[in-house]
Amino acid sequence: MNSGWLPRGRCLCLYLCQCQGLLLLCLLLPGVSGCGGGAADRGGDGEILLPIAGERTWRIPSADRFLPAPRGLYSDERDDVYVLDDAGRVLVYDRTGLLQRQWKMPDSRIGNPEGIWKLRDGRVAVADTHYHRVVIFHPDGEVDFTFGSEGREPGQFVFPVAVLEDAAGNLYVGEYGDHQRVQKFDGSGRYLLQFGKHGAGPGEFQRPSGLALRGGEVFVVDAFNDRIQVFSEAGEFRRILKLSDEFEALAYPYDLRVTADGRVYVIENRAARLTVMTLEGRLLGRYGSPGRNSHQFYQPWDLTVLTDGRILVADTGNHRLVELTP
Repeated sequence: MNSGWLPRGRCLCLYLCQCQGLLLLCLLLPGVSGCGGGAADRGGDGEILLPIAGERTWRIPSADRFLPAPRGLYSDERDDVYVLDDAGRVLVYDRTGLLQRQWKMPDSRIGNPEGIWKLRDGRVAVADTHYHRVVIFHPDGEVDFTFGSEGREPGQFVFPVAVLEDAAGNLYVGEYGDHQRVQKFDGSGRYLLQFGKHGAGPGEFQRPSGLALRGGEVFVVDAFNDRIQVFSEAGEFRRILKLSDEFEALAYPYDLRVTADGRVYVIENRAARLTVMTLEGRLLGRYGSPGRNSHQFYQPWDLTVLTDGRILVADTGNHRLVELTP
């Protein structure tokens, strides 16, 4: 519980006891959670607070005397972290936040990419948004090949913003513009199928900007419709994943990760917060609010979850990567 005057991270019971010596009041106050914390703690607005034990910032290297902002994030099974920034670079960090290497996109004069995914064979796929293509890099940053071109036909793109690889090596690409759709390709970039169109009905999108895969199902962040939709790998609509009505709905969710334990991590651009829920839509906790300080984000764009449970957020408007330790 926090009505605004309580210092962040302080337990209400302990705070009152320390400030006033009123042990009896701690025992008698109705509705006050225990001091141990946890996902069941609720904020003053009734939301469930995600327990975060630590927060720190990873450095983004400067480029041409300005500080770029991160946009895309991906972490692999070794917790190497791949970052896209708005200087048109791919940055690769180790699990401690130490920058290992970097390379430039083939071109970034007219815009910067938004979606990145490390493939199972070590190559890296980037949804090169404003160049209407997907670029496949070798691990050293050399271009292997590209596929796609500007257009509205199958296999073409308007603005591709998300890319994902499945266990068979197929690639899914989320795209917005005249066509709001997800297209599926084989590992060589050959078009296989597509699903979705512009709209607000089931199976329709307004900016499908984030993709995740679990149990043979494709989870798609439908950003401007404020929801997550679930499809089969063949593109058949399954369901809409949403929170129960007692909690505030998602507000411009821009990307998501689904972990092996069935947790769905969502970064919300407009609400400037991290939301964690179950596959059934039960809220496990939320963290963050709009702002420039700690515990806050400004137009966050992406997130990833490391194998030890740490969460990295591309806090784009604040030009920083934020590491959260549960």
